[in-house]
This record gives sequence, structure tokens and C-alpha cells, in this order.
Amino acid sequence: MIIIGHRGARKEAPENTVEGFVYAQRHGCFHFELDIQLSSDLELVVYHDTTLKRTSGIRRTVKSISLTELEKIDARLNTPGWPFPCYISSLESIVSAIPDTISWQFEIKPDSQYRMKIIFIKLQELIERYQLFERVTITSSNQRFLHMVKVNSKLKIGLVAEFGFTNPVNNAVKLGCDLLVLNEKLASVSRVNRAFEHNLSVSCWTVNSVPRMTELSLLGVQSIITDLPSLALKYFPAQ
Repeated sequence: MIIIGHRGARKEAPENTVEGFVYAQRHGCFHFELDIQLSSDLELVVYHDTTLKRTSGIRRTVKSISLTELEKIDARLNTPGWPFPCYISSLESIVSAIPDTISWQFEIKPDSQYRMKIIFIKLQELIERYQLFERVTITSSNQRFLHMVKVNSKLKIGLVAEFGFTNPVNNAVKLGCDLLVLNEKLASVSRVNRAFEHNLSVSCWTVNSVPRMTELSLLGVQSIITDLPSLALKYFPAQ
């Protein structure tokens, strides 16, 4: 079972920052998930929330600020004890900082249809520039976006599913997904087996308990996304 660092190593280092990903890789993690949205000047930014309040104490939205300004904002507020500033990063800054990464899940946060088209175009350019075609899966909860990626490229796609009533396996199959990214609470024997019957790989988030990691491993889940990759790798060493 592959261990994927959630936003780098969310509970070990400042999330979605260059420093967080470098820290995780130095501790043995070579598979990562991160969140992508657009700045006001339409650049790819790695950030999870809509606003900067939780990690920086600022009540402004990511999409209202330019990349140049974002790169000057410290994002370690929710990581007590981290000794030095960690600034909000562009996607390119993070990708280039850890070139030995084996696989990426690039999760695209929902936005307007126009802005998501721009994200798709810019993602294609970056993936081609860094030759990441075999290493990247584009994931999202936005099915319209995933359909656009599927129709217009050969990139791998994955549906992010948080609720069981949305029939995640059926929707992933209809979209032609390669991956189903399940909220770990939805990872039942029947649902995981149904995914496998349709040749879907399964990744579960966010898994921070070793007993739950073990249960998912026994289910045959191919990967888990965890805030604690250093801990997880002690029990499930990299292959």
C-alpha cells in the first residue's frame, strides 16, 4: 500500500508549502497529494481553503490576491512551533523543489467554469514542461471538470468522493476515471470490491490511525492519503 503525503505532511509541517513537501520527502515520502486553485492573476497556486484565515490569519480569498503577493504571505499559523516562515507557493515551485517525487495527485478545487478551463490549460503546460504525464493523476470532486480533462487530454483522472449517496463508483466509471479517491469512511468491503471490478484504483483520505491503515491495507486499497506520512511509513515502508 502506497503512503501519500496529504498536502505534504499536514500534521508534521506547514501544509501545501515548499518546506512541508521537502520535509516529507526527507523523511521518506515520495508520493503526494496537493490542492490547486488560481490566484487573481490566474496563476496556479497550491492552497486548500478559500480564504487565508486558517493558515495565515488573513480574511482574504486566494483568488483575490496575485501570486507575487501570495508568495510573501506566511502560511504556518496552524503549525505551532515551526521555527521559520513558510510562504504560500505556486505549483511550479513545489514540483521543482522535489523532482524525485514518484506520483502526484493534483486535486483541483471547484471554481467557475471559465477559471477551471484556465487551470486545465495551465496544468497541461506544466505537466508537459516537467514531463509528469506518467506521474500525475488529476483529481476533483467537480465532475464537469473531470469530464473536460478526459475529453481533451490523455491525463489520468480521479473522482474525489466524500458522500456515499452520490454513488461514487458509478460516477467514476461513467467519467472514465482511473482512480477513485474515497473519504476513508466510505471504504467498505463492498464498495472497494465494486471499484476493483471496474478496474478503478482506490485511494483513501484522510487516514491518520495506524489500525485504520491496516484495515484498508487488508481491503486491498492501493494507497492512503495521510497527514502523518513519517508515522505511516514506519508501518508500511516504501516499496
